[in-house]
Amino acid sequence: MLSDRKILVTGATGQIGRPIAEKLAADNEVWCAARFSDPALRREIEKVGIKTCAWSIEANDFSAIPDDFTHVVHAAFVIIEPEHDAAVRVNAESTGMLMQHCRRAESFLFVSASAVYERQDPEHRYAETDPLGGKASYMTSYPVAKIASEGVVRAAARMLDLPATIARMNIGYGMASHGGLPVLFFQQILAGQPISVPRGYDNWGSPISEADIAEQASGPLFDVASVPATVLNWAGDEAVSHRQLAEYLGELAGIAPQFVEDDVTLDSFASDNTRREKLVGSCAVRWRDGVRSTLERRFPDAFAAR
Repeated sequence: MLSDRKILVTGATGQIGRPIAEKLAADNEVWCAARFSDPALRREIEKVGIKTCAWSIEANDFSAIPDDFTHVVHAAFVIIEPEHDAAVRVNAESTGMLMQHCRRAESFLFVSASAVYERQDPEHRYAETDPLGGKASYMTSYPVAKIASEGVVRAAARMLDLPATIARMNIGYGMASHGGLPVLFFQQILAGQPISVPRGYDNWGSPISEADIAEQASGPLFDVASVPATVLNWAGDEAVSHRQLAEYLGELAGIAPQFVEDDVTLDSFASDNTRREKLVGSCAVRWRDGVRSTLERRFPDAFAAR
């Protein structure tokens, strides 16, 4: 695990970046670069010993960010929907510029997404070598920008001789930010709202808890960084369909979930974790245990009588 290092985490106010930053801050000098539109959130982050600097991924101005980091976690992403060209320009180009700014780092971790894959059979387990194409009916520019950003990271890693890991995040969940898909589904169930599922099939995913995310990003994912860049899936060990997930959430809530078939759903992909397990290791948290623990902490009133 990393210790006594100087680490930059972009997007550290978000669902993926925050647990990483907070875990790394225990033994390292951690900086968070973000817009900080919410001053209270900035104060929360600073209270755990993280240094902050105001930065917008859209501004292309890195003057507020030091350039002597030993490690970088780039989790920041800005939604520009449905403008694909603008999404690529802002997210992909800024990724390359950030790598140029932090070119003296020992390694660079880029948080990509499983949404980059071309849709195959619904129950297919996607490996890193599977065709790319992207599928996100809820936000069509998202996979496009992630694929473009991956290309930038690959090229910059070689041009700058900066070891990099491209980690394709699956369904992350936990206490930070909106909490991820399980939390969103649970909120819908509590509110009596139907959960959208695809017509004629089901979405599958591989949920990974923020505990495993933070653990793997606090050393192992940096250890496997290389030139050319290492590409791997970042997902939980178990695959689960959206219906299975919702039914489990319904059991916890004591409310039967409702489903509605729709053309727009929160598309997800189950990961083939062979490469990640070989290079980084297995996850410690099983999805049912992790989801229940998260919901008990986020919605204590929903479990008070159970």
